[in-house]
Amino acid sequence: MKMLFLVVAATLCAALLLGALWRWQPGIPGLPRTAQAQRLGAAWRLWLVFLLSGLLVSAVVTLAVGEPRESSLGYLRFVLSPHNGDDSWMPMLRASEFLREHPDQPIYQSLFFGQHVKFQYPLTALLPLDLPQWLLGLEPDSVVVVFKILSRLSLVAIAAVFLKLFVGAVQGPAALREPLQFPRASTGTLLALSLLSVALFYPVLRSEYHGQIQTAMTLAAGLALLAWQRGQPRMAGWMMALCCIIKPQWVIVILWALLRRQWRFAWTATWVTGAFALLAIAAYGPRNFFDYLPVVSFLSRHGESYFINQSLNGLLHRLYFNGVNLQGAGLVWSGTDFPPFLPVVYVVTTVCSALLLGSVLLWKLGKRPSAVDLSLVMLSLTMASPIAWDHHYGVLLPIFAVLFPAAWRRQPSGTWTTPLLWIAFVLSSESFVAPTNLLAGTKWNVLQSYQFFGALMVLGLLYRLSWHEQRSVAGARARRGEVVASELGRLA
Repeated sequence: MKMLFLVVAATLCAALLLGALWRWQPGIPGLPRTAQAQRLGAAWRLWLVFLLSGLLVSAVVTLAVGEPRESSLGYLRFVLSPHNGDDSWMPMLRASEFLREHPDQPIYQSLFFGQHVKFQYPLTALLPLDLPQWLLGLEPDSVVVVFKILSRLSLVAIAAVFLKLFVGAVQGPAALREPLQFPRASTGTLLALSLLSVALFYPVLRSEYHGQIQTAMTLAAGLALLAWQRGQPRMAGWMMALCCIIKPQWVIVILWALLRRQWRFAWTATWVTGAFALLAIAAYGPRNFFDYLPVVSFLSRHGESYFINQSLNGLLHRLYFNGVNLQGAGLVWSGTDFPPFLPVVYVVTTVCSALLLGSVLLWKLGKRPSAVDLSLVMLSLTMASPIAWDHHYGVLLPIFAVLFPAAWRRQPSGTWTTPLLWIAFVLSSESFVAPTNLLAGTKWNVLQSYQFFGALMVLGLLYRLSWHEQRSVAGARARRGEVVASELGRLA
């Protein structure tokens, strides 16, 4: 009943605030009256409209089907409480304990294939959990508590990164930016809006609700984008390496950088990732380290059919009614079951993943890569995976901080830019689990993949914006050439 009251109250408040924004169009308090500052205020005002309208749509739909808990607000309630799940920490603790007690047994063959514990991380991901135990003598449970606290604090850090990315994207390329000095009132308002953006972004909330290491990875991805936007490729490489030790398929970003001759980024990401890999081999043994390869093969062949797998693989499994959609052995989600191998799902998933990754690797090789291009490869890596849980799309929040202001400023799709952005944002950021799960037993269950479709739209907008950026740079170079030629002619 309390949840119902909260969602109804939030719906009414969102509607009233939207009306006020439409009527008075308020600006950011204290912003200087320069053209760039006013542009920043207008961009934030439109972003707030996106946030409130998305909340309104999600709340109305969840109220209509009688499931207020499944709205974004439902998960916000848990994040504001001491609740924190063990979705990542439980299997990682099991793996760490197994390695201590059975150092001579292959961990993945025993734990993953034998005991059916879904420990799907590489051993490099165990190092942050085990190093404090080895070096400081901490108990495993104490280390997990520390990580849970840091994960909750990461939400504030993600908001700060979002703010800086958003302001940088509004200002444009670093070389053309005017320094903006914000008074306290403006800084406080902008930070509050950034915190609101995190508080209403469903994938991030879902990640924190479940106790997922993905929250830390979202922060690392956001910091990589911020470093890249500010012309700091080595720091971006560090942050991307932290992503690679959790999800090894992200090492493809190093190939992406090498193809574009981004040597400092590629070298930093390579040696940091390599150092973690060598440390894992030394700590856990080469047999255990390379025993991860059969797990990767198994996951790519089977994938996941459960409805929160927002990938093409999940969509196809559900469309063929192959495997569990809504309920598993644990009534909500099965920690042991995988869908049966289905050749058509495997082949289509593999081909489409290869196309996604091949496209982003070969896209505009001669273009100087911007934060938009790095966003492209991050999102492509997320979508190309056969298993992309809804919380994995938390990376879309910092991506929107790059995409939204730049697309609003450049209008790469003309008058369709804002409507397409809004649809992509609502599908990506809000929960429509309750209404779409009603279709699980029908062919319309394809709509359960609404978040995947939202990500596809974001991917298309990023490609469009990247192409538009290259045209703008080429035009600027041509204009500079004309000015130089004119000056030379005048001097002659």
